[in-house]
Amino acid sequence: MYERILHPTDGSTGTAHVTLQAIDLAKQYDATVYALHVVDSDVTSLLTDVGRDRAALDERGQKAVRSVERMCDAHGVDAETAVLDGDPAETILEYADEIEADLIVSGTHGRSGVRRQVLGSVAERLVRHATVPVMTVRLPETDVTVEDGEHAESLAREALADAGYDAEITDVTRQLTVWVIHARADGRELLVYLDPETQRTSVID
Repeated sequence: MYERILHPTDGSTGTAHVTLQAIDLAKQYDATVYALHVVDSDVTSLLTDVGRDRAALDERGQKAVRSVERMCDAHGVDAETAVLDGDPAETILEYADEIEADLIVSGTHGRSGVRRQVLGSVAERLVRHATVPVMTVRLPETDVTVEDGEHAESLAREALADAGYDAEITDVTRQLTVWVIHARADGRELLVYLDPETQRTSVID
């Protein structure tokens, strides 16, 4: 049913929850996830006007799509990445046509303030104007199934063991809508993303 799933990402912590939804569908249909970050042209113009370097925006974009790529790799899903300039909604729609996407998986909004309004506007435009189905994923307002670090660490240990690692947990941090667990095994640094609502894990080496 789906061969090419487009997943726009802004790189914020909560988008790991959205990425996992795209990965679930890709695994089900043996599809490729196309991770796209759009550097907003209005923001880059503003930076130019005030004489600031835009390198940080490009770096943030690359980090965002690499994170999706690593999560896909951890789940055995093929991924392609791109960082483009332009109006976010228009660029996403144009890229969807370019890659002949079958589905767009996007977050509905940011967590608060300006980010919430901007991302909400982008999602609304995608739903209205896309020529392919759009799946919008609402970011959970609260963490309902993994409420403390001890529980998160326990689930991370199980995930690491299932992945074949005899690992030592070095840090457990809750970041808005995801738990991030750092671990070490055989001199290698490992990272576990844990969705606090669904308890799904991504082990990244």
